Amino acid sequence: MTQFMIDQGSMGALPQESHYCSATTLFADIGKMLADNGLEPSPANYELIHRYFTADDAQLITAVDDAIRQYGTLTQAMAATIAAQRRTDISAVELSRMADDAQRRLQSISAIADRSGREAQEYGDALARNVSSLEAEPRSDAIIALMDLTRSMIEKTRSASDELRRASEQVSILRNSLAEARKTAETDALTGLPNRRALDLRMRLAFDAARARGTPLALAICDIDAFKAVNDQHGHQLGDKVIKFMAGALSRNASENLYVARYGGEEFVMLFEDTTPEAAAEHIDSIRAEIAAREFKVAETGRPIGRLTFSAGIAAMDGRKGPSATLKSADAALYRAKRDGRNCVRIAD
Repeated sequence: MTQFMIDQGSMGALPQESHYCSATTLFADIGKMLADNGLEPSPANYELIHRYFTADDAQLITAVDDAIRQYGTLTQAMAATIAAQRRTDISAVELSRMADDAQRRLQSISAIADRSGREAQEYGDALARNVSSLEAEPRSDAIIALMDLTRSMIEKTRSASDELRRASEQVSILRNSLAEARKTAETDALTGLPNRRALDLRMRLAFDAARARGTPLALAICDIDAFKAVNDQHGHQLGDKVIKFMAGALSRNASENLYVARYGGEEFVMLFEDTTPEAAAEHIDSIRAEIAAREFKVAETGRPIGRLTFSAGIAAMDGRKGPSATLKSADAALYRAKRDGRNCVRIAD
């Protein structure tokens, strides 16, 4: 029997404050709001509530207030979704800024290299002239000039080397920041799975590759059955745990040819490359049967949840359909699975 842990506690939000005179008061209010809504004191949740109280972000404040007003509490799923949406908005600006900055850094490196090349050429020419002069008539002033020239070139080379090193370090930092921003923008905050933005890109690449190679590709939409009833009877926090559990079950055997993403709400998309719809259906049905055979309960109270099931619709790519049309076919097959009694897998006609 599988148990879900769920924290008990009162729910609700504190009134929005725009300014705090005491860091201690702010910390206490953030802690109280986290506790009142049953949110873990994780860095992500703390950052969200801190911004709720202190940042000039009207959209974030409205989103939090609307969630609490509508459901009576700010669940982990809602908090993660709001945070991800705000991070995505910021990331778009940040990505543009970082890309521009990286371009400037690269241009700076190119300019340093060009300048160093010119200086090396000028040094070579001047060295040749001074050596010729020295051979013709050895003089102390020619030797001094040659030494000064060499000393100057050494200094210029050292300076250029330092500039290149600093620029390279900055480009490396920017590259890591860009990768992290992209990962954040393409990851579902609750489950850790790729989100719909990442899925859209992967589907386009997979469809293009399947057409080019002439290999099969199947796409499935999986939807947790009667999920609203779970939320209504047991609360949104346990609903979040159910979503995370289902995400883990569906993605447990993810591989290079099996891509699993959270499509939204309680829906997941599974992309099977080099796989027929029949083979994909067999894979999904084995997961469905395993989950359906188990019983779940709330660990703290012992209250039974009963059985958790999901339905799935599968469609195959063909030459006439792109990702959008294939998704629509899979969705129609999912609707048929729901109509046939749920807890089953159907393949589109």
